[in-house]
Amino acid sequence: MNRQLSPAIVDGGPVAPTKLKLRNDLHISRKLWHIAGVGLIAVIMNNISPQDSLFDLSIAALLIIPFDLFRLRRPDLNQKIVVLFKPVIRIEEVMKISGTSFLIVGAFTVILLFPKKVAVLAILLLAFGDPTSSIFGVLWGKDRIWGNKSLQGSLACFVVCSFVCALYFLNHHLMVERIVLVSILGGLIGALSELIQFKKLDDNMTFPILAGFGLWCLFSLFGGFP
Repeated sequence: MNRQLSPAIVDGGPVAPTKLKLRNDLHISRKLWHIAGVGLIAVIMNNISPQDSLFDLSIAALLIIPFDLFRLRRPDLNQKIVVLFKPVIRIEEVMKISGTSFLIVGAFTVILLFPKKVAVLAILLLAFGDPTSSIFGVLWGKDRIWGNKSLQGSLACFVVCSFVCALYFLNHHLMVERIVLVSILGGLIGALSELIQFKKLDDNMTFPILAGFGLWCLFSLFGGFP
């Protein structure tokens, strides 16, 4: 469903009417953007040291988050950003901090708190599990279980996260003697991390942190650490 961005929606100046998407719209372009962007972060984190990851994310935070806050105070700049990122921005983000800022905080937190393999997998689950849940929830979600989250979306997230975990464990030779069990548990961790909601906190931040904690417990219990 499309929504019209009226000139009055940004205080201090007019904004040209622009069709934007809501959170409960299908919004395929944003899903692809999410998978590509978050997946790229996971690949970079996997190929550099945690210290370098923290440094790079710090630079990104210093550049993007202040700019994100600044454009909220400048309607003229905000209008240009909205038009530029029309294919991927949601109408809810016009007057709020974008999901990108929350993503940077979430990625920084997991690489700071958890071992590298746990942090990378948590980001991969976010990359693929979150958009899968949204797509299935929009198209086939009819049984609501928490807020706007549906049973169908959560089941799809569980399946995809289990598959991602299995590939990751096999590729890194982790817990392969228990591959089915740990992959299913990893999928459950991903689905629960996507399901849990916090007021005013974007799941681009909460998902990887919750998933990171769950995966750290999984690795600890089943011998995922050397």
